[in-house]
Amino acid sequence: MSKRQNNQDKENVNAEQSNSMKGDKDQVNIERSQENSELETDTNANIKMENGEETEQEEPQDDVAAPIDLTKEEIVELKKKAEERDTYLDQLLRTKAEFMNYQKRMVKENESTSQFAVQSLILDFLSELDNFDRALKLADNSKNFDKFVEGIKLIEEQLFKVLGKYGVEPIETAGKAFDPNLHEAVMEEENNEVPHHTIIDEFQRGFLLKERVIRPSKVKVSKRDIEEEEKSDE
Repeated sequence: MSKRQNNQDKENVNAEQSNSMKGDKDQVNIERSQENSELETDTNANIKMENGEETEQEEPQDDVAAPIDLTKEEIVELKKKAEERDTYLDQLLRTKAEFMNYQKRMVKENESTSQFAVQSLILDFLSELDNFDRALKLADNSKNFDKFVEGIKLIEEQLFKVLGKYGVEPIETAGKAFDPNLHEAVMEEENNEVPHHTIIDEFQRGFLLKERVIRPSKVKVSKRDIEEEEKSDE
């Protein structure tokens, strides 16, 4: 009996040791599995970050705002402010539309003004053209050349008066010193009787419009000899 009991005890001890070792192995396997799972999760996260992908994170949900209870006075005040807002918006839109219409109207008026700005000038010149027609008819019926020339000079004076009415004046040239702002020298001529670069002839008359040159005078100017100029300086 004692031998059987001893053998039985030994078998029980061996069984307990075997179960203990098996349990330890299972625990080690579970821990290794968890470690592998965590390692795989971290690896996948790193791969996503390297590829520019963001890992999903749970965003905290904001608390839902509680409804606001308004009093009757507050509701009436809000309605009043909404009506004022609509009124101001309507006024703004109307003002904008009126301004755009004003711009279009001004563009049309400016175009019309630019087209008919010279109407008065043309009407004044038409009367002088009528005088030319009369002078030509008189020249056909009369052989008095002097009267014809006198009539032409009279018409020229009237034309200059019309130009002066609109601020146009001829540029003076006779005996004047050459001024590049007013004159254009077309030719030079040696002349020791007048100062150097004095206007001695006019080829085309120049004009000013309210002191602004609209056409310079084309002139001939004097040029002195070097010897005469040196004597004059001495």
